[in-house]
Amino acid sequence: MALDISARFSFSFDGPGDSLLQFAVAHLPEQSVLSANCEMSPALHLARVPAQENIGERIWMRSQGEIIVDYKARVEVQRQAPDTTGLKAMDPHALPGEAVQYLFDSRYCQADRMQSFVESRFGELQGGAKIAEMCR
Repeated sequence: MALDISARFSFSFDGPGDSLLQFAVAHLPEQSVLSANCEMSPALHLARVPAQENIGERIWMRSQGEIIVDYKARVEVQRQAPDTTGLKAMDPHALPGEAVQYLFDSRYCQADRMQSFVESRFGELQGGAKIAEMCR
């Protein structure tokens, strides 16, 4: 399945300032980046650095004034979702420690704002069946 992705954002600095940007599609075995284009306002300095766990990259930007970033990409996704329909729900206290981080809100999924939607749409389902239906 091919996805078209676009983002445009802007910010400004009164004087020289640093920002860390992460917006580009990551090159992963489960997806191919068919095309990508980024146009950014001129900066005083740019440095590309690997992102967390070397998945994609970030850009350190030193700039001043108004900065505009336009990004477009087309990605072919080849992920195969595992069959979770038969998995039972686990009590929170039984979850392994490495799973706990995924229970907290993030900038990308504000759980406190999503809970009422999830409950109204998927509330009758449990465990893997709930996950499978959310993926669909």
